[in-house]
Amino acid sequence: FWFWITGFYVAFMPLYVLGLMGMTRRMQHYDVPEWHPWLLVAAGGAGLILVGIGLQVAQLVVSIRRRDALRDLTGDPWNGRSLEWATSSPPPAFNFAVIPTVEGEEAYWGIKQRAQEQQVQPGSEPDYETIEMPRNSPTGFVCAFFATIMGFALIWHIWWMVAVAALGAFATFVVFAWRDRDEYQIPAGEVARLDRVYRAARASAHDQLRPVA
Repeated sequence: FWFWITGFYVAFMPLYVLGLMGMTRRMQHYDVPEWHPWLLVAAGGAGLILVGIGLQVAQLVVSIRRRDALRDLTGDPWNGRSLEWATSSPPPAFNFAVIPTVEGEEAYWGIKQRAQEQQVQPGSEPDYETIEMPRNSPTGFVCAFFATIMGFALIWHIWWMVAVAALGAFATFVVFAWRDRDEYQIPAGEVARLDRVYRAARASAHDQLRPVA
């Protein structure tokens, strides 16, 4: 991160100065001595960026090689404060097994702090209910396809194509609106099973991180 951010400023800020001094972009060569120091600084910044790229590649290699040892089981690897960190990683199809009680802007942080004070895991097992979920639909993709065709046709004044694309987008909306089955249910038993697996993994991870007395 630091090589990237530092290298970016060191590489590009001198180029702004060179632009004010009259240097244009993508020059094959230059013969203005006053530009040379600034270009050397920019080259050094490019070197810093190169180091940052190398470190990022190394990070990816290490992360892939040690993925089993480094895999997060809590869903909250950075001790987050908001509710998106309260789910498993990867998350299930539903957002929450039970809708959490929100008592502030940093709801999950408050839940964890209260659990820490009580020396328990965040949240006891709740009463699970069946969750209703929307079915997957290709409507958005199909409408985007027709919209792309329509945009192309409008630019080039191909009016028959505009009409066909508009009709296709409208027909897609009509078909979507008249669907008979637009939702499905995840049984309470399946919700409970998934949440218990997540709670067990989270409890195991916390036990491993707990200092030995």
